[in-house]
Amino acid sequence: MLDAVSANLLNVRSLPSTSSTVVGQLTRGMVIVTTPLQHNWVQFRFGSTFGFVSGSYLQKVHDLSRLTGSVNTDLLNIRQAPSTSASVLATVALGASIKTLAVAGDWLEIEFNGHQAYTFAKHVDLVYADNGYYANVTANALNVRSAPNKNASIFGQLAANSLVWVEGKQQNWCQIRFNGNRGYAASTYLQAAPEINDTHLSKEQDHQDPRDDSLTHHLAPSSNRLEPSDQLTPDLILTVAGSKEQRAVAATWNRWGGLLTSLCVEKDIDVACAVAVLCVESRGKGFEQNNADRMIIRFENHKFWRYWGKHHPQQYRQHFSYNPKKVWTEHQWRMSPSDPWQSFHGVQAKEWQVFEFARSLDEDAAMLSISMGAPQIMGFHYERIGYQSVVEMFDAFCQGIPAHIHGLFEFFDTNMHQHLRDHSFENFAALYNGSGQKRYMAA
Repeated sequence: MLDAVSANLLNVRSLPSTSSTVVGQLTRGMVIVTTPLQHNWVQFRFGSTFGFVSGSYLQKVHDLSRLTGSVNTDLLNIRQAPSTSASVLATVALGASIKTLAVAGDWLEIEFNGHQAYTFAKHVDLVYADNGYYANVTANALNVRSAPNKNASIFGQLAANSLVWVEGKQQNWCQIRFNGNRGYAASTYLQAAPEINDTHLSKEQDHQDPRDDSLTHHLAPSSNRLEPSDQLTPDLILTVAGSKEQRAVAATWNRWGGLLTSLCVEKDIDVACAVAVLCVESRGKGFEQNNADRMIIRFENHKFWRYWGKHHPQQYRQHFSYNPKKVWTEHQWRMSPSDPWQSFHGVQAKEWQVFEFARSLDEDAAMLSISMGAPQIMGFHYERIGYQSVVEMFDAFCQGIPAHIHGLFEFFDTNMHQHLRDHSFENFAALYNGSGQKRYMAA
């Protein structure tokens, strides 16, 4: 079983008893593979031996999309199959970020370069992201690093009194949002901002009950939840298992089902339809961990022609091309006229490379030419979904999934609503993605 620590600090003991020796501690959000024992104790592998913790301060890990992992050994092999005899696809270094899809015994099934791969579970520290909170920077200048390790590369710095969003903690590090990406900063220099986090109520114990083997246990916030645990969807959590499509549906529902349900009730739409749209568009993901956790985008060459290229045709044709008969196909680019042409769709790192190059030519035109986030809404629809500029839409979508989901429902027009109510998916797809791609989406 996969469980996450729900206490700030949880004692690890040598035996399943509060009178046994404390051999270590776990911090909030750390994930362990447990074996249940009697009297609500669990056993798990702790270093080279076994440890025991009270199950009262563990929560089940249902939503694997909320798992983040970092490599805890100097070099770690990524393999094609869960076997030491399987081909090594790559080797990653200490502190590297790992996107976990499933746990299979001693192995993790992971996403690597857009494909399924495997690595040893014991060499990856897993953390279950909580609901997060805002924090103030207390240092004069705080380094933001690419991994929870003091030797990791530095993304940038935060100035004193800066306000940041903390997604979770990994021992002495906070996982934060930094310029739309995931970064890490030393937790010593981040102080929760109570005036902003007033809706995230918690109850602290200033003493330790003899039956309580945690230190400073916090109650989980119950308000403003996005996951399916409100009155409309009581405790309906799906197991993340099966095919890639089934895992995507389960993960999307488990993380955003609460918000999706409330909006679907308001719009009189079957919530399964909203989940399906997100899964078809982006597998329910708004950000790609294997691309520095940047927002998922798709750069459309033919749109960039419309917004910039036709005004600079010679320069455009040196760098971008597409099929003029089916403008959404055969997209290629090159940074220099002397470089070979290359495709880029399907690999987020390449999509962003093209996008960043286009931004250097004209930022607004580049943003108008990308589809953004989980619902893959084109930037030129910014007014339709309630933004004053495409830059405002881009910045909002970079901040988190809630903007993606609200944007999805703002994008639906009357005809789309009716097609979803009628389960007329091909007709819906023709309006949402265009007639040229409606069969692909409807399938």
